[in-house]
Amino acid sequence: MLQNRSTINSFRYIFLLYISVILCFSFFYLLKPAHNGHLSYIDALFVSTSALSVTGLSTLDVATEFTRVGQILLILEMQLGGVGILVLISYLFLVMGKRISMSSLILISKDQNQSNLKTIKSLSFSVLIIALSIEAICFFLIYGEIRKGYNSSSEAAFVAAFHSVASFTNSGFTLFGFNAYKTNKLVLYTTACVIFLGSLGFPTIMETLLSFRKKKSLFTKINIRMHLILFGVGALLIFLLESNKEFSPLKLADKIANSIFLSATLRSGGMTTVDLSSLAETTVLIFMCLMFIGGASSSTGGGIRLTTFRVLIAKMISVVKSQEHTVIDKKTITQETVNKSFLIFLSFTALVVVSTILIVFIDTYSLEKVLFEVVSALTNTGLSLGITSQLSGISKVILMCLMVIGRIGIFTLIYFVFRVENSKLKYLREDLAVG
Repeated sequence: MLQNRSTINSFRYIFLLYISVILCFSFFYLLKPAHNGHLSYIDALFVSTSALSVTGLSTLDVATEFTRVGQILLILEMQLGGVGILVLISYLFLVMGKRISMSSLILISKDQNQSNLKTIKSLSFSVLIIALSIEAICFFLIYGEIRKGYNSSSEAAFVAAFHSVASFTNSGFTLFGFNAYKTNKLVLYTTACVIFLGSLGFPTIMETLLSFRKKKSLFTKINIRMHLILFGVGALLIFLLESNKEFSPLKLADKIANSIFLSATLRSGGMTTVDLSSLAETTVLIFMCLMFIGGASSSTGGGIRLTTFRVLIAKMISVVKSQEHTVIDKKTITQETVNKSFLIFLSFTALVVVSTILIVFIDTYSLEKVLFEVVSALTNTGLSLGITSQLSGISKVILMCLMVIGRIGIFTLIYFVFRVENSKLKYLREDLAVG
């Protein structure tokens, strides 16, 4: 699990780069042309952090508080966060005919959570094309429906473009009340599909498109299978739990559409057609579980990631069966991967517990609302039970830290904060009773 010096430095550069970009955009939002009325720095910093981490939590209404200039800046930052800052930089190098150095390739691989350096160049070139193509398709599909709610075609086009970027990058920001579209199946299904693709991940999309008839890698097979399973289970549970409650005024077809949409957005999309605070506690708990798992590695989604979740399940099965190795699809998973998966899971759990305790102590909100807010921030989901703007400054800072950690990853944080060195010491083995 320990990395060499160049890899550790890569993690540290990524951390500093993301922090620097967040700070830069926070100052841009403070400029007079970017906002209406008064904007405090803590709110500007919070929105900037949320945009670059593609979370969507906000302490203000960006539709009314931000001018078109501020909203354009928000689009740019969401795109940077979703596609990846280093990928965009490398793409510019490729366009200008510049050679990408090995150190740059290592940086990009860590930013995109990829271990194979051979595929990084093709990934860098394809990521932006895939993102823009899917966003363009989303724009043309929903523009006609969005246009009905606006007097100006240019205004409707901007809102549709903003929504397309926010959907694919899983950012969760919106310039219109999504509740108004809870019976609009075209908007719901299109948005759900785009969110789904964004959280599926660029490597998986590329491999599926370029080698459709060829045998898929284990990484791609896990992502597609787990994505579909969790998506289907989530939609079914939401439909069963809320069909006669929150969805009771809707027709059957609309109930199904909203269940599918919410199941997709829980994977880090951050958009909603209902008031989450009115949902049953069981539904909210299911929401948090799906948010915690999140999307695929190297995607715009957050959470512990699908492959991590699948490895944890495989390890549990191997322990129950008293198997020495962890096996998925007749492939033995390396012990390093298993160790990383447990570290990610335990780190996320610890961050959720500690952050929830701190915010409950600082602010006077219920445990359910604070826990939901913390999970949403760490998993870069962006859904809220309505307390984000009312939190104290310290609680907002805690959420900002969680959003950054969720975006850059646990390992980037560990190698930035701690001095990790390989130890050659070996100790005697000891069996210990557990359970």
